[in-house]
Amino acid sequence: MTARPTTDGPSDYLSYYLEPLRPLLADAGTTDIYINRPGEIWRERLGGEIACLQMPMLDSDYLQRLVRQVAVYSHQGLSRAHPLLSASLPDGARIQIVMPPATQRHLAIAIRRHRAAALPLASYVLEPARRRDAIPAPTGELATYLAEAVRQRRNIIISGGTSSGKTTLLNSLLAEIPPSERLITIEDAAELQPSHANRVQLIAARGGHGEANVTPNDLLEAALRMRPDRILLGELRGAEAYTFLRAINTGHPGSITTIHADSAEGALRQLAIMILQGAHNLDYANAYGLVTSMIDIVVQIDRVENRRCISEVLRLSDRSAP
Repeated sequence: MTARPTTDGPSDYLSYYLEPLRPLLADAGTTDIYINRPGEIWRERLGGEIACLQMPMLDSDYLQRLVRQVAVYSHQGLSRAHPLLSASLPDGARIQIVMPPATQRHLAIAIRRHRAAALPLASYVLEPARRRDAIPAPTGELATYLAEAVRQRRNIIISGGTSSGKTTLLNSLLAEIPPSERLITIEDAAELQPSHANRVQLIAARGGHGEANVTPNDLLEAALRMRPDRILLGELRGAEAYTFLRAINTGHPGSITTIHADSAEGALRQLAIMILQGAHNLDYANAYGLVTSMIDIVVQIDRVENRRCISEVLRLSDRSAP
């Protein structure tokens, strides 16, 4: 490791403790790093190959110091009472920490390497439908269709599983928004990469453990009073879904977000369930109807044979009621 920093800035100390991981984080072929116990690292590469690397210098004391510096840098608490921490590292990589008693014995750390630039839409391919109930994809070239949907201010949900590439695709769509528009992004770790000059990037506290205890729903309410042209929400997880749809319906069309689901149709159902958490006066049928009236397009992104690809594009105008 390099010499200890001579300054007392949180990022300097964190960079010092990240030094043993630097070669892996700098390797463009690395996608994820997992630490399950002291002394070893699992590294996942593009294509899905996973290998275990022995690193004796990553002992228990080192890992404890590393996670403490992540907590200081991200202005979050980490203790036995609050054993979970999610944050972004200085280079944009995403880190998730789980410590005892939420783990059986050792600290667990997962790091998702930051992708330096959004992929161009032209790099995405549309796989043939793999489910009997899959909605046919729109005709024509996929990249042109998606870019035009963004410019026409369609409301878009990107659906997929963990590590399927939802945020990467969101960044690709974000690049198609005209540069003159005012954007507000909301996320719990800085992963979105708008290049627009007139932008505001808001950060929510995940799990209520941040320096400022503000939720995505709090920030959505604030964003509505900041006159955005569009709102980009990193991920829908709960009660903020109702506020997000209300934002779409009150003069902010063209908004985009992501959701965890295994199909485009499943994303609509999941969103309806989330709405019920924030709109207790609705039943499921009404919540589902609200979703299908507000959302224009659902893009399903999946891993197919260790490749990330678009497997469905659901246009709500093409869909009959269930």
